[in-house]
Amino acid sequence: MTIFTHILQRWGILLLLSVCIAHPGIAQIINFGLYTTSNITLTPSGTMNFNDKQPVIASNSNSTVTIALSDNAPYIEIVGDATRDITITVTAPSYAIIGAGGPGNQIPFVCQFAYSNLGSTTASAAKVNAIQIPAGFTAITLPMLRRTSGAPAPPPTPAHGGYTPPSAKVYLFLYGSLGPVGNVNAGNYTGTINVTVNY
Repeated sequence: MTIFTHILQRWGILLLLSVCIAHPGIAQIINFGLYTTSNITLTPSGTMNFNDKQPVIASNSNSTVTIALSDNAPYIEIVGDATRDITITVTAPSYAIIGAGGPGNQIPFVCQFAYSNLGSTTASAAKVNAIQIPAGFTAITLPMLRRTSGAPAPPPTPAHGGYTPPSAKVYLFLYGSLGPVGNVNAGNYTGTINVTVNY
């Protein structure tokens, strides 16, 4: 079977924050990059900015800042062949770092994700019934469109000239926690989260 792989990657994607001793740093916005080569479409929306949740993140505070699924968690719309299964892999760093890293320049980071494949047409509707994946898991395989009841559908129509398979949309929500914040240097801490989707 041919595997189509899409990588959603952007330097500093989905993880931006400022560690401030006395005042918050400059507001930070994230830009997503989209890379695709086949009939799966990835559309990112939103940002994961821990300073939006807590404007001042103080060094040596031992505090943890959490962006939960119920918060304004960023999401990715995945549109593809409704008759197929997809595998989603989320690769995230264990730390947000500043500069070249090192013990004084790292803050622990835990990335989590949830998905909704019930055919919701909006992210807000999808979030209501999103299935959260336990921390520690990095990959899941799921149907593009989950069957809610009844007998399984017939086998998908084989690809042939002039045939366009039906499409479906899956929402992938990303969230997580940063900290505890130890005795680290002040600055902008970033990390890179890679999201890979393939049939």
